[in-house]
Amino acid sequence: MNNSIIGARIKALREGKKLTQERLAEILQVESRQSVSEIERGRRRLSAEELIKVVRYFDVTFDQLTNPFLLSAKDSFSWRQKNVALQDLNSFENVAGEWVGAYRELARLNNIKTKKILPRIGLTHASSFEEAVQAGEDVAEEMGLTNNPAHHLINSLEEKFDILVLMVDPIEGISGAACRLQALNAILINKNEQLGRRNSDVAHEFFHILTWDQMKPERIECSAEAWERPSSRSQNRNLRIEQLADNFASGLLMPSWELDRIGPPSKTDPIGWLVAAAIQLGVSVNGLKWRLVNSKRYPELIKIKNDDIALVAQNIEAEKKPELFGSRFINIIIKSIEGGHLSAGRAAKLLGVSRSGLADLCKAYGFQCPVELQTGVD
Repeated sequence: MNNSIIGARIKALREGKKLTQERLAEILQVESRQSVSEIERGRRRLSAEELIKVVRYFDVTFDQLTNPFLLSAKDSFSWRQKNVALQDLNSFENVAGEWVGAYRELARLNNIKTKKILPRIGLTHASSFEEAVQAGEDVAEEMGLTNNPAHHLINSLEEKFDILVLMVDPIEGISGAACRLQALNAILINKNEQLGRRNSDVAHEFFHILTWDQMKPERIECSAEAWERPSSRSQNRNLRIEQLADNFASGLLMPSWELDRIGPPSKTDPIGWLVAAAIQLGVSVNGLKWRLVNSKRYPELIKIKNDDIALVAQNIEAEKKPELFGSRFINIIIKSIEGGHLSAGRAAKLLGVSRSGLADLCKAYGFQCPVELQTGVD
């Protein structure tokens, strides 16, 4: 057992119940507050009897105390979702948190750094939407995303800023999430969404990662209904952050130089032109339409109805959905299996796939399967 992990979990549980170290010493029947301090700092091992007392008093499982992949930090996630029951969201967050926690711990064991300095964009609640769009363009330029930013954004986030981007198959209603930890930033995206929507969500969550300290998003992002009728000051604040995030994403994915490159709309077939341009840029058709309208380049496009766009877009050949998780994540799973930090069975269980399914993921990303996967059975 890792004493540091257990100690940190006990400290989080104690603080969650607003207990003093003196009170916890009484509950565990240990010598003094100093003994609790030593436990929480990982310098004193708990006896089996003390461990049982912790499990019973805080009503947690042994795994919740000892699993190094579980996240103990609260309010680490901000979710884009629609009509997801809180209980279901909590359950999926536990699963997603273990993926992120596993990557963080396995990266440490493999001596891989997981955090780099992020750009500063200087936006606040008082910033205008135009300033958010310009910040998006500035970041695109700083990142070197000068040609089709949407198509290169994920690779750039991982390579330049060590932001883990996971393609996941979530419960219905979840589009994605941002996760901010002390030693790791992560973005989760619903792999089943259309490409343009996925790219928009990545850029949107990237905004939350960049502005987490200045404008921390709510755990559950503002709902569509609240955009029409915000009912409280808190909801107004949340709404403002989400609107700034959308405008930042618009500038990041569709900077002015890309709008120049696609040229003016077709006079004979503006909808077909709009759909083709959106595919070229890797963005949603509606997102491109409103970017062109709001930038005052082609305000006449506001006349195009969403139903008409959908009618044309439905005839486009269906795209192949991305594989689960991502190359960086699967690579560290493989390294950890080969390095003895993780068994193939536990890796498969962590990812929610069979051993053969994990082997298929290795092949899909072009990696050689670890020997343990080649010889194992489901």
